[in-house]
Amino acid sequence: MFLALSAALVFGCKKDNEPDSSATSATVKANLSRTWQAQTVKGIPGGSGSFGITVYTRGGGSANLINDLANFFVTFKQDGTFERSSLDTPGAVESGTWTLASDNKTITMKSSTGATLTYVADPVKATNATFKYTINVKNPTGLDLQIVQKAAAMGSTLPEGSTLNFEVIPK
Repeated sequence: MFLALSAALVFGCKKDNEPDSSATSATVKANLSRTWQAQTVKGIPGGSGSFGITVYTRGGGSANLINDLANFFVTFKQDGTFERSSLDTPGAVESGTWTLASDNKTITMKSSTGATLTYVADPVKATNATFKYTINVKNPTGLDLQIVQKAAAMGSTLPEGSTLNFEVIPK
């Protein structure tokens, strides 16, 4: 009996370095499949995880650096399609297809216009998520250009690898 109990404990316990089964592709896709809106958007300079600047906070009004983010939304549908507010053209809605990479974090969105956008979504829960978007600092347009210009007005130059972290909640 002791041998059977010992065997059950040894073979029944998960090792700390084993992947977390709760982060399966099906779970992440189920959690993603909804409409998300921005709660907070923070700019994080490349190579830094501790320093950042809050670009937008829901309800922040004139304190927001970019108030257009109040209209940000993205809807990930179970059938692999999406709709989202354009980050480059306020009021415009883009659509296309999305896929989740095998890491269960990287979302690739291909719009019907052919543009590709990549977010790293970590964590993704049914009640909130964080979408990390890498800012194009070399050839910025649209929202990227706004962020680069706001940073310059504050006396900063954004290094490569700078990101916008969208902390989102269901709409």
